[in-house]
Amino acid sequence: MRRTPAALAVLAVTLTSALCVLAAPGPPAAAAPATVPATVRAAAEAGTAAGIVRLTSYNICGNMCSGPAYDAERRIAAVAAEADPGGWGADQLFLQEVCEHQYEALLDRLGPLGYGGFYSATLPPGNPAICAGHAYGNAVLVRGPVSDTADLDLTVGGEREPITVPCALASLSDRPTWSCSVHLYWDDGTLAVPEADRLAEQARKWLDDGFAVVLGGDFNHSPRTATLSRFYLPERGDGAHGSFIEADENDPAFFDPAVCPPASTTACRSGETTFGAKKLDYLFFSAPHFRGASADALPLDTKVSDHNLLRVSATAF
Repeated sequence: MRRTPAALAVLAVTLTSALCVLAAPGPPAAAAPATVPATVRAAAEAGTAAGIVRLTSYNICGNMCSGPAYDAERRIAAVAAEADPGGWGADQLFLQEVCEHQYEALLDRLGPLGYGGFYSATLPPGNPAICAGHAYGNAVLVRGPVSDTADLDLTVGGEREPITVPCALASLSDRPTWSCSVHLYWDDGTLAVPEADRLAEQARKWLDDGFAVVLGGDFNHSPRTATLSRFYLPERGDGAHGSFIEADENDPAFFDPAVCPPASTTACRSGETTFGAKKLDYLFFSAPHFRGASADALPLDTKVSDHNLLRVSATAF
């Protein structure tokens, strides 16, 4: 969730293209990767040859979580470790509340491993009270060349800062895929719902053009709200009218039995909590292109963020 003052600026940085090949020296030193949750790791290992993709979404609280209780280097190391091929080996990372210098530090570490990325600033540089004077926004990092980018402006008016979403077009399991790092407004839905409408509309255009789409990030609203109805498939109920499967929708351990009895339900608008007692973080996959998704929220690292890191796997087909 974002808690910064308003400002007007959008900064987009495209760092690679489809015709660029990144040099690949040895990987830089990084913290040892965290233990991969057994459920997600097993799914990934079982299906690697069948098009399994691994993703990470993390609101790193890069500006607000900057006091003495937090560790700036640990934050960078924790995110970089998600790409470690000896650990989780994420194909893509969706990051929110990122200071631009943090994004640049991550790209310095992950670029030699073959990652490119796209950063979108919602607050400009120059204010020493925000990101120590650096720009502030969201980022997406992908393994392999970025062939196109889009900086989606979802702002509808009334927000305390612009709501922008960086998206990168890259190959995911050999399919051209638009991947977007999402951070919707933190209100009662009055503004977040039309923002979600704009995001879903653009996603539908990409789907109609034959692309796969992945939306990951901090949507700032619970699964059964109107904001999230824009993304869940209609069969998930509660007015859902989207085109996506959500990575944690099929885990009966988190079903609300009053709404989704586990004995008779295969998928539910639910999931493991990622911000205190709430689920605010999601990975949505375009339903025509992915199946068998699984998700785990790692234990909260109180030295890094106030959100749990979310790891996801799915099978592309």
